[in-house]
Amino acid sequence: MTPECARRRLLRIIDRCGWALQYVESAVDERGIHPAFCYTVGLTEIDCPEVVVTGRVVDQSAAVLDELGARLWDGDSLRPGERISAGGLDLFLVEVRECESWLLGAVALYGQGQVSALQAVWADCEGRLPWEGTVGSAIVQPLLGPPPGGRVVC
Repeated sequence: MTPECARRRLLRIIDRCGWALQYVESAVDERGIHPAFCYTVGLTEIDCPEVVVTGRVVDQSAAVLDELGARLWDGDSLRPGERISAGGLDLFLVEVRECESWLLGAVALYGQGQVSALQAVWADCEGRLPWEGTVGSAIVQPLLGPPPGGRVVC
């Protein structure tokens, strides 16, 4: 598929559904481990942040992002520092600091500096967020912005 065909397809999905999801597979290369992540594209059009989830499979990511996308589309607001639930997961919202590094599809569509985003950071099976446990989960769930207290874990 050419980049222009991919762009037109993305715009059709956004036009039909309000947003699209972009899933990026995990990879391992000479620079390290790169966990899978998924993000919305299209919420920028309604002056809302895009939302990203790292370290989950496609179905889990889609459940979280579609629920949060629907909330935003219906007029709810999401803010950094909120603890919420969506898609069956306990989440904490963190402001994404470098959208240009992570949300390539959204940035390509709307332009550099035009996209803001929140990361929906999920709690583990014991209810702990990455910065609350004794063993970091940064490999599976890297933080794309500062957790409470400002210490970035990556």
